[in-house]
Amino acid sequence: MPLVLAALLSLAGCNRRGSLLDQPPAAPGDATRPGARPPGGARGSARPPAGTSCMGREDCPSDQICVDRVCRYRDTSVAGEILATAARAQVEAGDWEGAIRTFDQAIEHYDTAHAPVPPDILCGSASLVLRTASDAEGRERGARRADACFRASLPGSPEREEVRRAVARLRFEGLDTALFDRTEPAERFFTQEPSRPTVDALAIDVELPESEDPGVAQVREQLAGEAARRAIAECFIQDWELRHERSASASLIVRYATRLHDMGTYDSYEPTITVEKTTVAEDGFEPCVARSLSGALTPPRASRVVAWQTAMSITASVQ
Repeated sequence: MPLVLAALLSLAGCNRRGSLLDQPPAAPGDATRPGARPPGGARGSARPPAGTSCMGREDCPSDQICVDRVCRYRDTSVAGEILATAARAQVEAGDWEGAIRTFDQAIEHYDTAHAPVPPDILCGSASLVLRTASDAEGRERGARRADACFRASLPGSPEREEVRRAVARLRFEGLDTALFDRTEPAERFFTQEPSRPTVDALAIDVELPESEDPGVAQVREQLAGEAARRAIAECFIQDWELRHERSASASLIVRYATRLHDMGTYDSYEPTITVEKTTVAEDGFEPCVARSLSGALTPPRASRVVAWQTAMSITASVQ
């Protein structure tokens, strides 16, 4: 009888899900420092990521508890929680630089408390750093924070989605995406030669003044469409291959007119639309956009003689 009882207890211990993940937590550290052990990650860390679904405490690793059917880290920093909330409020208010500093302070408090940083804080911070990075070092910092986000969260978790998109837009900047699969964090992530940007990585802004002139609304709608934006993006990519600049702008003139044709029993009004450059240059972003949009825009139909012109500015940049 004692042997049977011992066997049953042994089987019960093997079936406990948490026992497979019960490992000592990793040493805390700033995940943005090259070579540092990231908090909460499965790769390069003994601590499993939080976010697994659960029904009770037995479903979570020993350093996590089941809260609202999700495994969350048991240890925390209240100061870190408060600062993370403040950082999110700063993001909503548009104070991005201040939010980055507050997120960093929150992470420091978690490290001081020897508590793992929750994945939503790491991922929120990573997304913000990547969004605002304007130079090579800023992009490296964003990639390191993104790596910490990936290690602390589970594949498919919502907090990773925006970070994945932000990192994907930087792949042509020399980013080696294979480094995110390493066991330990890489010292640098942008180790390859830059390649040409792709259309999905560009932000395009078109400014056309409001007007009651016939056809302006239709032109505005076309400029927001896929054909016009692809034409602008292709011009930016051509310009990038020459200058390797992250942004380009164009000041243009849009001219629209209709011409009367007397068809005998009725009148016909033939519309034309052209986009003209304001620079004397023959090559570059602005001349290319002027030529491309002149061919991409369809002149709106009109029922009378109309003629108007208006200024238009276009900016394209790498997100």
